Amino acid sequence: MSSFRWNRGGDFRARKWDTDLPTDSAIIMHVFCTYLDSRLPPHPKYPDGKTFTSQHFIQTPDKPDITNENLFCVYQSSVNPPHYELIYQRHVYSLPKGRNNMFHTLLMFLYIIKTKESGMLGRVNLGLSGVNVLWIFGD
Repeated sequence: MSSFRWNRGGDFRARKWDTDLPTDSAIIMHVFCTYLDSRLPPHPKYPDGKTFTSQHFIQTPDKPDITNENLFCVYQSSVNPPHYELIYQRHVYSLPKGRNNMFHTLLMFLYIIKTKESGMLGRVNLGLSGVNVLWIFGD
């Protein structure tokens, strides 16, 4: 994380980073989604095993259906530079652009789960008796 570059990536084996490669923000978001994919139970609607990613992450050029009051997702509205927004109950929360945008969006996503959804993401508790990722907020 010490060499984190939100809007690009590092050089690898003498190859300079270019826009055909993912940004560090995209890699961290992928790791977050993959982790929660592994924690949520399988869903018959998503046989690829990406239960979280399919339900709670939308990436441009796809557009979220903001009229759906049940939509709760992280929306990547821009790839280069990366920008993430949070959609919850027909409201789009666009946090400040820049280096911390992805982190702030993920924190707000988790905070809404803790405060508005009683710590539950669907049938899975993200609090102490479940996945335990909400410990970062304390009591």
